[in-house]
Amino acid sequence: MKLISTKSKFLPIVVLALLLISVLLAFGKAYNTILALGQTPSLWFVLFTLLPAAFGVIIYFLLGKTKGKVGYLEAEVNSLRTALDNSLRTDVKVHSTEEKIAKIDVEQVISQIIPDASLDDMEKFGELMLSRIAKKFDIVQGLFYQKNVGSGIFSFTAGYAFFSETQPVSYIEGDTLPGQVAKNKHLLNLDKVPDGYITVLSGLGKGSPRHLLIIPVVSSSNETVGIIELASFKPFNSQQEELFSALGRKLGELLSSNKPISQD
Repeated sequence: MKLISTKSKFLPIVVLALLLISVLLAFGKAYNTILALGQTPSLWFVLFTLLPAAFGVIIYFLLGKTKGKVGYLEAEVNSLRTALDNSLRTDVKVHSTEEKIAKIDVEQVISQIIPDASLDDMEKFGELMLSRIAKKFDIVQGLFYQKNVGSGIFSFTAGYAFFSETQPVSYIEGDTLPGQVAKNKHLLNLDKVPDGYITVLSGLGKGSPRHLLIIPVVSSSNETVGIIELASFKPFNSQQEELFSALGRKLGELLSSNKPISQD
């Protein structure tokens, strides 16, 4: 069956052989018939009789050429398929490696962000923490809020690159976006923040970051004790979300172990 398969390399040879045999048998039969009648075969008879053989040779070469092109295309397709498979395997390996590296480095990065300083001056502590975050992740503005354990109000504690003629508004759980994050205890990653929602001033002018990350600072007793807001001109990816969620938990444990804010 392989000899007559359309993919068989012997197909052109088989077709040519069968054609030549048929032509020769037909030519021999006609030639003998003419001789038996006492006539001499003419040149035209020979030419028209052998014409199918010429067509057979042409078909043979055409089939061979087509077969060669098909073989070349199949080789190209197989080569592309192999390259794609290798690329996908490489991407999977790289992605897996990045995930492992991210999981290993989370604690190290957090230790580099949280200042090893006294919590007596939370403004200074918060400014240093936000400054470290900004340097590592291209943050253009950061705010740190703490919760008053008596009133339940989240008040502005420290800022990075923050400028305003008025103090940032305070809020309670469920009130405003940061308040909702405090209530849900889940990080919120906002893309395409409206123009004017956040303003960053510099010597070159002012701009409006389009990406905002709101991070709940959750204590070991699962209570939100603070909020961190980070603004950037670049989007926050999933690995950064994982990192900052862990940072919020770690910072919450640290703050809950300290003396609570006065209940004014």
